[in-house]
Amino acid sequence: MMKGCSFLLAVFFIAPLWAEEANQPAGDRPNFVIVLADDVSWSSFGCVDGGLYTRTPNIDKLASEGLRFTNFMCSVAQCGPVRHELYTGLLPPTSGVYSNGRKPRGDYQNIANYLGDLGYKVGLTGKTHFNVSDFHKIPGFESNGNHSAPAWEMSGVKQFIETSQSENKPFCVVVASVNAHHPWTVGDPSNFPLDQIVVPPHMVDTPVTRKALAIHAAEVEVLDNQVGATMKLLDDLKLADNTVLIFLSEQGTALPNGKWSVYDYGTRALCLVRWPGKIKPAVTDAVAMYCDISSTLVDIAGGEAPATDGKSLYSVLKGETSHHRDHAYLVHQAGGYTQRAIRNKEFKLVWNPEREVDYYLDVLMKPTSGKFFAKAWREWLKKSQTDPAAQAKIDRVVKHPEFELYAIKNDPWELNNLADNPEYTQKLREMHAQLKADMEKLKDAFSTVDPKDAKRAKKGKPERPKGTDPVEKPGLTDKQKKREARKKARQKSKEEESE
Repeated sequence: MMKGCSFLLAVFFIAPLWAEEANQPAGDRPNFVIVLADDVSWSSFGCVDGGLYTRTPNIDKLASEGLRFTNFMCSVAQCGPVRHELYTGLLPPTSGVYSNGRKPRGDYQNIANYLGDLGYKVGLTGKTHFNVSDFHKIPGFESNGNHSAPAWEMSGVKQFIETSQSENKPFCVVVASVNAHHPWTVGDPSNFPLDQIVVPPHMVDTPVTRKALAIHAAEVEVLDNQVGATMKLLDDLKLADNTVLIFLSEQGTALPNGKWSVYDYGTRALCLVRWPGKIKPAVTDAVAMYCDISSTLVDIAGGEAPATDGKSLYSVLKGETSHHRDHAYLVHQAGGYTQRAIRNKEFKLVWNPEREVDYYLDVLMKPTSGKFFAKAWREWLKKSQTDPAAQAKIDRVVKHPEFELYAIKNDPWELNNLADNPEYTQKLREMHAQLKADMEKLKDAFSTVDPKDAKRAKKGKPERPKGTDPVEKPGLTDKQKKREARKKARQKSKEEESE
């Protein structure tokens, strides 16, 4: 990765080859269609070990026809940062987009600019959650993250594609679904009987948990229908063979240790890429990230990859290599709680600098919240009062040691922390050194903080980098100050995480 200063320029130079490509007929260059899900974990699909509790025949078909990534990651498990990373190719330390509601530091180029300079017509339908003013807006899919409208249709996408063809331009279309984002109001949950729901092992099995997973599965089924409609449209227009079709599942489900965390249930995504005759159906364990997509599209289109945090996946797509990145870089920084992590094919290291503070997220854990995932959390708490196993799962969400080390290949649900196991001491040291090196290189906000030095001035109150301490009101007692700081953190969390 390049240093952050180079990204601030965000300059995209056009090589002579580009000019030649831009003047070629549209049919000589591939089209791109990206279908982007919303709040769906990698584990929610039939093509991934049969899926846990969903039915996804269209997505499974797409997986069988293209390349499926098993180690594809988003840097932040939140909607806004994921989309910014996807469109710009920038990681949070570069862009400043660490969480929902956080504005980027500058006006960065995105795939609409990159591909537009190559002669492409670039459009988006559906959810934005990011400034997409450079994209052609396409009607047909709901743009509101907190959706309620069940209707969606492909006529707008069809018209956009046909207009692109009439203008002799290749196209790139982003179909950004709002499914399966909360409040989970569409689809038919009766298709998923509660007694047949397979509860992920990190969750507390309660009736509300099962109901939450069932209504979420109903929205995943709607998403699957949207993918099927996209595939059918390309077939009907006889464009499938010359179109790179990409499916991305975004970050994980809005349930504990899903989104708003660095754990795989939140940060690991399903990535499928189909290009008939060019990409052989296969499965790859190459470590890749959302920020790699923009560079990949430009590379395939015949351009020179922009100077971003991303790296083109073209050689992986062509089957020339199964190695792309040594590891992925993961961030959580919201609700007053911070995590950093790196993940390779076999291990993940999580650093919790604020380990003496309980993890709390208002949007997920507020006792009076009417959101379904908050209801699930309340049921977890209730069951934990009499069930030690449930209490252990609660503690896994709320209480974190300084380091967590997981053998991710054999422990995909991250249930067995190896950080204190003497057999893995050297592995922990190696990954800790790599994490600190990455943070320093990226000029991350916490790059100068050594975990060993993250002491507490007072019990339950973490040290913070200079300039980030909450403003205290004069004349308050220590107890009042603590209460006020917590109130501010919760309010900020509510503003940043509301979707």
